[in-house]
Amino acid sequence: MAEDNGNIRGHDLTDDGFSLESILAEYKGSAYIDGDKKTPSEVLDRKISSILKEEIPGDGAEVPQEEGAESAATESPVPSFDELVAEPLHDVADKPARDDKPAQGDKPALGETPALGDRPARADGQTRQAGKETDKDVLFFENYGLSETELQKEIVHDVEKAIAIELGQEDETEGTAQWGLNRQGRGRTASVGEGSAFGEDDAFEEPELATAARKFAIACNSISLRCIPSALVALFMVILTFSYESGKIIPFGIGRSYAAAACALMIALLVVMILCIDILLRGAMSLAGGKPNAETLILFSCVFSLASGAFSVIKSAPGVLTYCAVSALSLTFAAFGERSGLRAITETLKTAAASAEPYGLQAEYNGEINKSVLKKLYLRTGGFYNSLMHPDVSETAYRYATPLLLAAALLLSVFTALIKSRGEYFLHMLSAMLASAAPFSALLSFSVPFGTVAKATRKSGAAIAGWGGADDICFSDGACITDDDLFPPGTLSFSSAEVLREGVSREKATRYTGSLIIASRSGVAHIFTELLKAKGLNAIKVEDFKTYEGGVGALVRGERVMTGSAAFMNLIGIRIPDEINMKNALYTAFDNILVSFFVIDYEPRVSVQGSLVSIIKWRVKLFFAVRDFNITPLMLEQKFKVSLDDFEFVQTRDSYSISDLSSDKDGRISAILSREGLVPFAEAVTGGRLLKSAALASTTISVMSGILGLIYMFYMCWVGAFASAKPGNLILFMASMLVAVLIVCGYARIRK
Repeated sequence: MAEDNGNIRGHDLTDDGFSLESILAEYKGSAYIDGDKKTPSEVLDRKISSILKEEIPGDGAEVPQEEGAESAATESPVPSFDELVAEPLHDVADKPARDDKPAQGDKPALGETPALGDRPARADGQTRQAGKETDKDVLFFENYGLSETELQKEIVHDVEKAIAIELGQEDETEGTAQWGLNRQGRGRTASVGEGSAFGEDDAFEEPELATAARKFAIACNSISLRCIPSALVALFMVILTFSYESGKIIPFGIGRSYAAAACALMIALLVVMILCIDILLRGAMSLAGGKPNAETLILFSCVFSLASGAFSVIKSAPGVLTYCAVSALSLTFAAFGERSGLRAITETLKTAAASAEPYGLQAEYNGEINKSVLKKLYLRTGGFYNSLMHPDVSETAYRYATPLLLAAALLLSVFTALIKSRGEYFLHMLSAMLASAAPFSALLSFSVPFGTVAKATRKSGAAIAGWGGADDICFSDGACITDDDLFPPGTLSFSSAEVLREGVSREKATRYTGSLIIASRSGVAHIFTELLKAKGLNAIKVEDFKTYEGGVGALVRGERVMTGSAAFMNLIGIRIPDEINMKNALYTAFDNILVSFFVIDYEPRVSVQGSLVSIIKWRVKLFFAVRDFNITPLMLEQKFKVSLDDFEFVQTRDSYSISDLSSDKDGRISAILSREGLVPFAEAVTGGRLLKSAALASTTISVMSGILGLIYMFYMCWVGAFASAKPGNLILFMASMLVAVLIVCGYARIRK
């Protein structure tokens, strides 16, 4: 494996029989003979050390090297771009086109360099979708460039881990019991009953997205089954409350009896609490953990509504009806918010897991332009699940607001009871303030707009990582647009091609130009790949590859070949005759002599035009990191009929680093795109901005409704206007605030 990976070429360990497989075989054989199936760690370390001493040369020992191979201590872990283009290109006829999908299960060896026209190889450590197989493939991959001592330590560590896995002492799926639908605050732990909540900045090993989607779907189905009966019981309580307050005779033997009505409301509230017990348990757990949240508010509202009603019935003190109906509505709407959030997460995970070759959307800081740019990364999904589980804005807001609301309700109730000498009404006043402080929209303010955006973006193949992804998208300076985004495969074709110099064959001109374009990996590379394949030609190794504004150059079999636009040719002193001077042509020169030109047709797509218009409306700055020399601002304005005044075209020397789809820079994944093209990219960018703006507005209204409700009930209790503070009026007030939140959420639906 080490030999395949090329990671420890300076140490010819495999020639001496040293490999992970040999170590495992020797140890497992001795363990079987000795019968020590569960060996203590000290014995395990001694046995590993003894095997390594026999196989690895000691300090100062000479290690044979392959002829012409460099030392592992100076070997770069990732080849530079210049090294890549210097590698010999393989037979183009045997390679798929740029937009072709590799056969499932076919993986290049880690030591191989992918063809320049193909997609980048999967980056190690960015996704763990392959589970156990992935760990075996990347073993020793990070050992590039280590000294001999460091290398031995790394090998010992890898071998210890592998042996522990083989003996069952370490489970590779460790951590899956901890990620099972957990997040700080609401919705995930109690829904499935696994694990414990983690902090806002904590991270854990991510599960497979498809597995997580199934778990969230089960939790969503569970809460959905309980929402409807809870809503029916709450509706009955509302009708009973308004009927009693209007003085009507209530059926079922209740009549106009206060005690009967209060008992009926308390029994109904208990039924609703049993149906939504998971929400109340989360509120209690958050309170016990010192981090009360919105569920804690609802829990206090329900408990003190029951206590107030029971006190009134026991003391036979008829008065204002208990606030059980208000608490039941708060709990029922919380259940609907929980269902909406679980459904949104389920749809998001299903979209993210829909493609075997997804793109990750990441906000990556680029030092060349000093900006944080959103860009697509091929096969990068690591960190998406953690971002999706990140506490949303409503959870964060209520984490700070809940302690203040609870303390204010208690203090204001005590203050009113003492100053106004209304001690017998203390429980009633406290339950009134707590009921008003738990808004109907507490768990709806984020889940509803998230559900709307998730459903809309799923149609285009984009999955936003919840609040964490939306926050990253909004804080970036703009989005990176590449050649393939503007003109995806199928929109480019050759119009004509001519050879201008005598003595140069058409095959040579095509082959040299194609080799240079393929090395540049621009948007037109795939049509040159197809052209060479159709003619049965191979791409040639290029050396001393250089990029310029408007063109590229390299040495091809000893000749200096330059390819670029007409403006680039004029810039380097090669005059283009007027009769062949075209804006959409590539010109090629051998040793500063014009040899040939290729005319390319660019066919704009309506979907790309719509995506650009959508991005412009959201005022997202676009950084065009294009490698195709013919794509200019003027061309895009003419092709797509859009104004690009606020767009920035990145210089050629910077566009290569920005548009690199295989970047290995660290960062959280904000979204996953299961389809290619600009449409899902634009949907993710605009959807993230819409989600954040809608969630911020609805959360602000929701928290303010709790504060205003508390102030309203305090004033009514202070002046003794209990008739105006009856449950029916409070229901109308809180329902009006809920409508305001739903209007904001409806805005999100309209914009999408």
